[in-house]
Amino acid sequence: MLASDEINPAFVGARDPDAALLVQFYVRAVQNPFQTTKEKRPIFEDVIYVKIDVPGVKDMQVDRPARSDDQRRFPKQYQHFVNVTQGDSREIGTPLSEWSALTRSQAEEFRALKFYTVESIANASDQNINAMGMMGGGSPYALREAARKFLSAAFAQSIPDELAKRDAQIAMLQEQVAKLLPQNAAPQPATPSPAAAQAPTAPAAVAAQPEKRGRGRPKGSKNKNQEASA
Repeated sequence: MLASDEINPAFVGARDPDAALLVQFYVRAVQNPFQTTKEKRPIFEDVIYVKIDVPGVKDMQVDRPARSDDQRRFPKQYQHFVNVTQGDSREIGTPLSEWSALTRSQAEEFRALKFYTVESIANASDQNINAMGMMGGGSPYALREAARKFLSAAFAQSIPDELAKRDAQIAMLQEQVAKLLPQNAAPQPATPSPAAAQAPTAPAAVAAQPEKRGRGRPKGSKNKNQEASA
């Protein structure tokens, strides 16, 4: 920063160079990618921006989210911004300008009543909803019910996507586990137990023995009746 009365009051001929700048604080609706992906609908949040122009220089402009040092550097401009906006709280949700149930002008009218998002209408009490009157083109209670149905439909639409994402993660984990396990390992023979190893070997089958004859005549002898007949 150049020398100024605030940071160097002893400087001869010092002046505040920032006084020559055209500074404006404003609120910009910035889409939140994480919440948009999670809710499956456009989710925006209000962010304070600062726009700095140099008079007489056409192509020199700063337009970015405001920092805490910007508030200290440009206290008058920031205080003017606070006075105009009356310190409106920044809410996260679906801006009314992104809701097809309302026109752009109707969304601005609701913003004047500090209804900034669809969620703010859906969650409004009976007392607060009466302040809307017929601004939405019909009963404020019907508009609140429409806001609730819009959010419920968006939530219901996100459930199948979440389940599909979960199933995909489970399938991926199962595939990783399958890759860690041996696929073509040869089966190993079973190790016999110590008791089976110590058991005696069964004897071989005993060879068949010839049939023993009973006591009597030796083989080849003839009966007396047979000799007589002969």
